[in-house]
Amino acid sequence: MLGLLFALLLVPLIGACACYFLKGRKSDWIPVILAGITLVLGIIAVIWGYPRKTEWLLGQLTWVETTSKLFGFLIDPLSSLMLIVITVIGLLVVVYSTEYLSPRNKDHAFTKPVGNYYFWMLLFIGSMVGLVISPSFLQLFIFWEMTTICSWALISYTKEKEALFGGFKALLITHLGGLALLIAITIIFVQTGSLAFNSLDSLTSGMRFAVFILIVVAAWAKAAQIPFFTWLPDAMVAPTPVSAYLHAAAMVKAGVYLVARVALANATISYNAGLIVGIMAVITMIVAVIMYFLQDDLKRLLAFSTIGHLSYVLFGVSLGIMGSTTGFQGGILHIINHGSAKGLLFLTVGAIAYATGSRSIKELSGLGRRMPLVSVAFIIGFLAVTGIPPFSCFWSKFMIFTGAFELGGVVAPALGVLAILESVAAFAWYLFVAHRVFFGAVSEKAAVATKDPSLVITLPLIILMALCFLAPVIGWPFVQYLSVGGGS
Repeated sequence: MLGLLFALLLVPLIGACACYFLKGRKSDWIPVILAGITLVLGIIAVIWGYPRKTEWLLGQLTWVETTSKLFGFLIDPLSSLMLIVITVIGLLVVVYSTEYLSPRNKDHAFTKPVGNYYFWMLLFIGSMVGLVISPSFLQLFIFWEMTTICSWALISYTKEKEALFGGFKALLITHLGGLALLIAITIIFVQTGSLAFNSLDSLTSGMRFAVFILIVVAAWAKAAQIPFFTWLPDAMVAPTPVSAYLHAAAMVKAGVYLVARVALANATISYNAGLIVGIMAVITMIVAVIMYFLQDDLKRLLAFSTIGHLSYVLFGVSLGIMGSTTGFQGGILHIINHGSAKGLLFLTVGAIAYATGSRSIKELSGLGRRMPLVSVAFIIGFLAVTGIPPFSCFWSKFMIFTGAFELGGVVAPALGVLAILESVAAFAWYLFVAHRVFFGAVSEKAAVATKDPSLVITLPLIILMALCFLAPVIGWPFVQYLSVGGGS
């Protein structure tokens, strides 16, 4: 099993280098095979580890005296759930990219060799794998910073002015969050001599609160929460497959994963700390949904939607810290439910731009007549992401809302009501956008599309449509074992 985990980590990392050196050749099948192997290895690791928590601790640095091992592998229900999201969506995005990054793309014709694109994409997948199977803060931090570098490179990929600005802004803001995490890790090490995830329980109550808030600040920056959210909409200049992976499985999900991991490992995080996370999460989701109404670019709309849905995950985790296991499990389940729906929406918008050259809500109408499969995919995606039963996000949102009312009192139920109002407003606007873009007379921009794109683009959409129904079924066997302070 140890060899399998090494392979799971090394295949995408070594494969990234192979793709870089093959960038001048017709070798699109190589990254697809490597992403497929990573998926297979990830699924084997998940099946083998289910449902227990298993750690392989390999050692530590000779010049750092700690009471815990620094490096190794951790497979538990939380990391297993994340591995499924990372590897499944990773493969679908790589397959989709082989057609999207071509001269046939009407939105942006890609004529240069794309080996360096696959280098960064596979490195991104490998970095996320390394992050979620890390057994210590130090190893997690190394991969945390690798995801920052990968996102910067992929956002800046086209090297156009807006892309370079968007990549730099993402790098700057998320790295500032990384500095907050580094400070938190340093304090933990100085105070406890350990870098294990459960070491917060060994701190004094005041120090524990301060360290946890530093960790949350790092997560807010990574997950584009208030006040750090502005980098994510500006990152929409990236190629759409990059945006899909960034939102559905990678960079921003690393932020919410960190808070979930710390909450899972430590039983003594205070109610007030959880309340701060919950209040900020609800404020962020309300601001995000207000921003929906100001967007004309479909990708920017989806970016603000992602910001709000990451708030749902953090809200669920905060409810767990405040005492609701149901809310905590709903928050974690929302990771896979949102990942499938948001991945579908981004790849659908990419297909629209690929065929029409436009992502403007005002310029597009009547697409349902020209691109029926893509139109159905978008509608299923928006029904799933807004929480309409029986689609994926309904189940996790229901658990989060239940957790809020389960706690009683005034504050938690009030936050739950605000979250429900956000869902209603989001559904109304998505419904308006879908009606505007896919129904009515065929606009000039929509008329450019004559049919749905090729199978290389539509097959990932079909799979993600299925996952918009199946994600809760896949995720529940893992989240049912999770509770704050439960360790696994």
